[in-house]
Amino acid sequence: GGPLRGTVTDESELDNLSLAIPAFAADRDVATAANASGTAALGVELARVVYSDLENNGLFAPTGPDSLPRPTYPQITDPVWGTWNVRGAEMLVQGYVRPRGDGNLIVGCYLYDVALRDELVRSGWVVPPSDWRRAAHKCADLIYSRLTGESPFFDSRIAYIAETGPKDNRTKRLAIMDSDGANHRFITTGRATALTPRYSPDYRRLMYLSYVDGNPRIY
Repeated sequence: GGPLRGTVTDESELDNLSLAIPAFAADRDVATAANASGTAALGVELARVVYSDLENNGLFAPTGPDSLPRPTYPQITDPVWGTWNVRGAEMLVQGYVRPRGDGNLIVGCYLYDVALRDELVRSGWVVPPSDWRRAAHKCADLIYSRLTGESPFFDSRIAYIAETGPKDNRTKRLAIMDSDGANHRFITTGRATALTPRYSPDYRRLMYLSYVDGNPRIY
């Protein structure tokens, strides 16, 4: 292979950049397959995931939805700037969640510069209810990429070999999870040892080595 290449971000400018991430708003509070408590409660959960992603990254100083006022649905595209000025927020992340007639969810995500009173970036995604966390990770990716210029990575799946059992009789199972550890599930039963998982270029398939009856085969 060729030489390793990478990018270096000047993190000093981003250190302690204060982001306010209030609850995502719902145009109406209805139950969905994602959350029986309704879209208003789901809006809080979406913001919590975005907050956790950006907080755990260590580059920013975000404040999450549990200690912030909740914007109304019309305020998502028309922020009440004074609310966020008095809180010292430099950046404001707002979003909404809306159920569609086909059962899917529309999740919108907006990043505002509070001092400039300007929208920096926006995007939206249509996801099945079971993938609501992916929409939150995509929002965090949007914010992270816009503020750092770096490639996104929160909306990613990790494949790994989970080892359980005593030292002399380990069970090795193929498992996958989201980048933040959520949505964990085992792909193999553990009856045969699984090793070296690799994603296909489009991330739709996993290749791994397994020993069945002592013979290695690729699956």
